[in-house]
Amino acid sequence: MVAQESLPEDSATAAAPAPARSSLPGETLSVHLLTIGPGDRVEELFGHNALLIRDSATGYEAAFNYGLFDPGASGFMWNFFRGRMMYRVAPLALDPMLASYRAAGRRVWAQELDLEPAARVELLNLLETASLPENSQYRYEYFLNNCSTKLRDVLDVVFDGQLRAATDTPGSDERISWRYNTRRLTATKLHYYAGIDLLLGPRGDEGTTAWQQMWVPMKLRDTAGGLQITRTDGSRTRLVSSEEVWVDSARENEPAASRSMELLFLFFGTALAVVFVILGRHTAAGSSGGRAMLSLAGFLWGGFCFVAGALLVAMHWTDHEFMYWNRNFLVFSPLGLGVALGLFRTAREGTTGPWGRRSALGSVGLLILALLLYLIPATRQDNLAMIAFALPIHLAVCWVMLVIHKMDHTLIYAAAVKPRRLRRG
Repeated sequence: MVAQESLPEDSATAAAPAPARSSLPGETLSVHLLTIGPGDRVEELFGHNALLIRDSATGYEAAFNYGLFDPGASGFMWNFFRGRMMYRVAPLALDPMLASYRAAGRRVWAQELDLEPAARVELLNLLETASLPENSQYRYEYFLNNCSTKLRDVLDVVFDGQLRAATDTPGSDERISWRYNTRRLTATKLHYYAGIDLLLGPRGDEGTTAWQQMWVPMKLRDTAGGLQITRTDGSRTRLVSSEEVWVDSARENEPAASRSMELLFLFFGTALAVVFVILGRHTAAGSSGGRAMLSLAGFLWGGFCFVAGALLVAMHWTDHEFMYWNRNFLVFSPLGLGVALGLFRTAREGTTGPWGRRSALGSVGLLILALLLYLIPATRQDNLAMIAFALPIHLAVCWVMLVIHKMDHTLIYAAAVKPRRLRRG
C-alpha cells in the first residue's frame, strides 16, 4: 500500500533552480501545503501532498514532492516485495503537476501557512538540501515514512516541535488504528480493501495518535487547518491563514469513517460455500460436469489458501513489519494445497483420500483457532471479515469431502462382504 505518486520529472515538470539565497528574503516568500485527493489506482487511494514555495520578488516557484518513484527501475518489484523501496524528493513545476491531477479528476486543496519570514527561509533551506542528488532518496515505509510524514516532519522542525507536541499525546485519538484509516480509504475499491486487509497483521490494529495519523495527507491537511502555533514574540496565531480549492473535481471526497464489511464478506463466503455444496452433490451423483467444476473450484480455493498462507509466512523475511504474525495465516493456510489435491482426486476418481480429508478438517480447525484468538482481547487481530468469508467455504469443503468419503466407505465395505452360501446337512 502506498500514499505516493509516480510523476515524471523532466524538462517539462522540473522546477527552475533557486536563485541565490540573498535574492530570496523571507518577507517575499509564501508557503502552501498542497493536498491531492484520492484517485483510482491503488497508490492513489490514500491521497498525496506537496509543499509549494513561491517568491513574489524573483518569480521562484517549486512544489517539493516526496512521492517520486520509478516502477520501471531495475529491481523495483523485488524491493517492493521486500519492503525496501527507495523514493525521492524533487522540486517540481506547479502548473504541469496541477494539470496532471486535473486530467485525473483529483481535487487539489491549497493552504497558505502563516509562517514567520525566518521560518519560511529555514523551510526552503531544508527542502532544497533534501532535494540535492546525494540526499534526495529515502527509505519508504507506507505508514511511518511516506510523502505525508516527510512533510509533517519538516514542518515540525520549523515549528520547533510544536506540531508534534500538540498531536502526539497519549489518548489524543487512539481509537483510530492504522487499519481503520486503511479500510476507510480503500472502501470504494473492494478488491484493494480485501487484499490490504488480508496482508495487514495485528500491528495494524494498534491505536494511533493524531500525529501518527498524518501518514494520510488529508489528515495532515485537516490537522494543519485546526492548529494554532506560538510565534517567537509569544503571540498565538492559526497555522493556516487561507485555504482554497485550486483544482476541483466531481469525484466524491474520501469516506469520513470506516465501514463494517463483515456481513458483505459473509455473504460472499456463503455464496461460494453453496457452490461447493452443489458441486459436491453433483459429483456424488456421478456427474462428469460436476466433477470437472469441483476440480476447478477446489484448485482455485485451495491454491488461493496455499499461496496466501505461504505469502504471510514469507513476510517475516521482509521488512514489512506491519504484516508480521498475521492471524490470517490460520484462516488461509498452506493446508489449502492438500484440499486442492483432495478435491482433484474426488473429481477424477470419485473418491477422497485420507490426506485430503485431513487437510479439510485441519483447515476448519485452524480457522476455529483464529476465531478463538479474535474473541480474546489480548490476542485479537481485527480479521473478523476474513473469518466470516472463509468459514462457510471451509465448512462446505469439509462437508463435501466427508460425505463422499462416507459413501465410498459404504461401497467398499459392501463389495468386501460377500453373501455366504448355506450348506445342506
